[in-house]
Amino acid sequence: MSMSTPALVRLRRRGRPPKAANRRDGRGISRGESAAEITAVACAQRVKAGAPAHDALNALWGSAIGTLHRRWQLDASDPRGISAEQYRAAQAYIAVTIRYCELMGIPLPRPAGGEDGATRPDPDEETVLRVRRRFADFRRALLDAGAALGLGSRVNAAVYRVCIEDPPIAAVAPTEVERLRYGLNAIARVVR
Repeated sequence: MSMSTPALVRLRRRGRPPKAANRRDGRGISRGESAAEITAVACAQRVKAGAPAHDALNALWGSAIGTLHRRWQLDASDPRGISAEQYRAAQAYIAVTIRYCELMGIPLPRPAGGEDGATRPDPDEETVLRVRRRFADFRRALLDAGAALGLGSRVNAAVYRVCIEDPPIAAVAPTEVERLRYGLNAIARVVR
């Protein structure tokens, strides 16, 4: 049984029609975007958020705390930046807070990363005590700094919000950056 020409026209591929602009291999299968196209999108997003175009691919521009540190690296007199010591204190705070939340079963207010949610064996009692003690030391230093400045828990709230919640940099007010600096200085004293 042979098919006539009109029957061949009716038999066509199912599904969505292929996009003409996509890169395709020899069999016609789409191979997605190139690395340059992906990089251009990331660069454009960072420039829109305030990064200089020539420096937008620096990894520090990818988070609020990194952006604040990069601002300081570019201009140490910029009041919207944090120093290298403050940045290291922020990294220590982030590491301890994330580990503390994992141990206590507290959910973090951000999307899970690649290793988040992975099953690990229960840590030994010494590790749990060490992390809990370090977290308590950081929290006490933040609350003491806030009390000394007459700001109460707002210093602790600013450090948690910028370091852990990682808001868009446009949503971080100058007063919050100031409180963040006070808090990171207090954490840096504990880390020393």
